[in-house]
Formats: sequence, structure tokens, C-alpha cells
Amino acid sequence: MVTTEIHTLALDSTRDGTITHVNLYQDLARVTRSYTINVAAGQTKLTISSLPNVMDYESLRVEGRGAALIQGVTAFKDKVRTPDETSPLLKELKIKEAKAKHALERCKKAIGSIDQYMGNISVEHLDISKLGEAMDIYDTTEDKWDSKMFDLEEELEAIEKQIEVERKRLGASVGNKKLRTVVAIDLYAADPAELKVNLLYAVSQAHWRAAYDIRVDMENKERTVQLVYKAGISQQTGEAWNDIPILLETAQPTFGLEPPSLNIWHVSHTQKRRPTVGGKAARKAMTDPSETFIKPLTATVDSEGYVNATFQLPGLTTVPSDDEERNVVIAELELPVKMAWTCVPKLDTRVFLEATIMNTSEFTLLTGESSVYVDQCFIACSEVSDVSPGETFKTHLGVDPTIRVIYHPQTNKVAETGFYHKSMKHTYSQRITIHNTKPINVEGLRITDNIPVSDDANITVHLLSPALAIPAPNLTTTTTKVAVVPAAVNVAEGVIAQWNGADDPDVDVAGLGEDGHLDWVCDVPAQKKINLVLEYEVATSEKGRILGL
Repeated sequence: MVTTEIHTLALDSTRDGTITHVNLYQDLARVTRSYTINVAAGQTKLTISSLPNVMDYESLRVEGRGAALIQGVTAFKDKVRTPDETSPLLKELKIKEAKAKHALERCKKAIGSIDQYMGNISVEHLDISKLGEAMDIYDTTEDKWDSKMFDLEEELEAIEKQIEVERKRLGASVGNKKLRTVVAIDLYAADPAELKVNLLYAVSQAHWRAAYDIRVDMENKERTVQLVYKAGISQQTGEAWNDIPILLETAQPTFGLEPPSLNIWHVSHTQKRRPTVGGKAARKAMTDPSETFIKPLTATVDSEGYVNATFQLPGLTTVPSDDEERNVVIAELELPVKMAWTCVPKLDTRVFLEATIMNTSEFTLLTGESSVYVDQCFIACSEVSDVSPGETFKTHLGVDPTIRVIYHPQTNKVAETGFYHKSMKHTYSQRITIHNTKPINVEGLRITDNIPVSDDANITVHLLSPALAIPAPNLTTTTTKVAVVPAAVNVAEGVIAQWNGADDPDVDVAGLGEDGHLDWVCDVPAQKKINLVLEYEVATSEKGRILGL
């Protein structure tokens, strides 16, 4: 005999379901919940309540294990229930509270009357032999009312606590207002069976952000830095993530994402009236935005295909639904680094330290703030951009006070040349002293300076020292002219000079030197000084002041 009876089964996620794991993306989370149920033969209507309001219905999937068929799945929000304003217990407690307050008020009045009576006693009409007896009576009476007042105050405090507990119970009876989503599942089983049902859904209002500690040891001979990769996790979905496995995702999920399609491009001399929004669109527009799934802005992370985009946090993690950020460590990495010291003494004689770090790990580094420590001292806050495995990134390490640069006063010599066609020639000399006070050698210190650039045909500027050549075209064919990067000039042992940007692989070679900027790249021995000299001449055929010098 075929039965048409539909069995019903109701589950509450806060009691009957467990979160097996969470895949946490930067602006949303994918939650997997598991339920174990027993169904009778035939059709069963399974309703699962107390799910987050911020669930994305399009992402909802139901998976089952057991001898049954899933015939349909729907999701909706339950009505907002208001808590009962009162209860028999609350009424009883309010009456006790009122009686205790009145009794306490009478007690205070009685004590006040006794004090007033004692204050009005006249010494002239009081028998001195009865003074001690009167004071004993006053003390006994006052002590009696004081004790009663203290007892009433304690009783009133206890009643008020009971009232607070009862009101919280009434408020909690309606459940968590953030957990009003209900999922209804239609099941069919030929025979009674035990089933395992998994719900997979995405929720907004869950986040993680990357953060870093970069620790540099200047005496580390291995040329590595320690990078502590951290995650700041927060959520306010309404669910309690208690002791669950969390997987951090670096990619962005694509729930329901479809390729864009072009609409018809209309042009007209008149403006058409915009259609009135109705039906499903109107209902969607009127939805409370605080309870809808919030689509995050799309961000991309470059990947070479072999990048491990999922971070499994060790152990189990607890993240309450309070939007408070919790920091967890993803990994501690030792990465190769190349140090670079730079100084522009014409503007600032301090030497700035910069690290170029290669990500040799399997982790993708996402954009996030970093705290930089050099020799265990906090230096500055910086930012790390998206870095895939195999890529490099730079971070500033602040000022290195152990390298001192002196920018000496400039000297200028003026000479007049020519007999009939006289010209004025200004020869400038600039000396720069570098002192390495470190106990180790400094390699690759870059000192940048510049010479003036003429904007007048009657003014010529010629670099004397270092003797850098202007890039010249390489006539490899009759139809093309390819500029060749001029070779660096050896100034002294461990010191070369070149046009600024000459070692940049993407530099416009033809434009080298046009801005007048040049670099010295120096290897400075420990506890030693070196001197650099910049000399150039400015010549003009006109008398008068040269503006800009």
C-alpha cells in the first residue's frame, strides 16, 4: 500500500547541527554544516532553522549520504518574533520588588524619626539619672532598624538580579535575530533510513586580512629575513564558530558569477521614461540591507597555476560572532633578501635602507600591513602588495645611522674665455664623504646626485667627473637605431658611476642622462671612508646671471 503521508522533521542548527569546517575568503565565508537524521519510509519534509540571515541563497547546496533522494530545496527567512513583555514569574518578582522598596522606604523614615526625636530632647527636662537608659534604648532601636534596612537592601538587590535574569530569558526565547534563515528539504526514502545531510552555503560579514612581521638581522650572513605571515579573522554572521577547522582562501569565490552580456545601445532625441520597478525586483529593493548577502568587491591575485591558494590553520579555531579581530599565524618564513642602501645627500644626508625580498615559499602573499623590525627594534609600518611565489617585493627598513654621509660645501670657479667672442665658464666641484662605521662591509650603497639641465641654446652643461658618456645609437642596420647603455665608469676600487636608471631593465636607454641624475654604486669596507667628487661646467656666451645656478 502506497502512503501519501508526509512526515515532518525540524532541526535547530544551534543545537542539532555542527560546523565541520569553514573556508574563509577575504570578504565572505563558505560554511559546511552536518546533520544526522532518521527518516521514515516515504516523503519527509525536513526544515533546518537558525541559519544566518546573511546567507547567499544562490550558493546553497545540499549533500546527502544514505538511501534517500533529495527532491527539492528552498530557503526563506522566518518572521521576526518579539519577546514576551512579561511572565508569571516576572510579575511575581515585580510585586516582591515593590514591597521591598516600600519596606525600605518605611525603614528609612523610622530611622529618620528616631534621629529627629533624639535631636529634640531638651537637657533641661531630662532627668540625668535616666540619661544612660535613654541612650541604651536609642542604641538598641537604631541597631534594630539599621539591621532591617541592610537586610532589605540585600533582598532588593537579589530581586533585581532575578528580574534581569528573567528578562534575558524572555529575550532569548525568540532566538538569535541574526539566525532567521530556514532551509526546507524534501526527502524521499523507500525504507526507514539514517541519513547524513550536509549544508554548504556562503555568508557575508566574515573577513580575514593579511598582516606581516618582517624581521631583519643585519649581521645575518645567510642573507635572509624572517617573515611572519599572519591573518586577522573576524565575523558577525550570528553563528558561533567554536573549535572548528578554518581554511583561509586567497582567491575570490565565484558563486553564481556569469559572463557579462551587452544590452542594446539605444540613441534617441527624446528621453524615455524609466520603467516602474515591480515584482521580484521591487521586493529585492525593499529588503533590509543588513540582512542580505553582501557581494564583495572583486580583487584578483596573480597565480601561476601551481600556487597553493588555501591555508589550513593548525588545530581548531574559535571565532565568536562579535566582529572582533583575532590574529593567528599562518606561517613563519625564511626568505632570501638583498639589501640596498640609498642616499640623496643634496636633499638629505641620511642613508635609507631598502630590502628586496624574494618569495621562495609556496604561499601567496596578499596585500596587507607589515611591521618592520631591524635588529629586534621596531622601525616602521609598511605595506606588502600581492606577491605570488617566485616574485619579489620591496620594503623600506628606515634609516641606517651607522653609515654617515657628509655633503661638503660646493666650490665654484668662474673663467672668461675667447677674444672676440667671449664666453663665461662656471666650473663646479662637489665632494661627498661616506663613512661606514659598521663592523662589516657595505655592498651596493647608492649615492644619487644631479647636474643642471640646460633649457637655453646659449647655455651648455658638460659633466667632467665622473666622465659618463651620453647613450649613442647603435647602427646595427640601415633602418634601425638602437641606443646602447653606456658602460659604467670605474671611479675607484669598489666604486662605479652610471646614469641613474642604467641598471633598470625597463629603462628608456635613449633618455638616460636627460634629467641630469647620476649614481655612484659603492662597496664601502668596514670602518672605512671613501670620497666621491662631482665636477661639471656650465658655459654661456651671454653676459648676465644664469637663473637656476
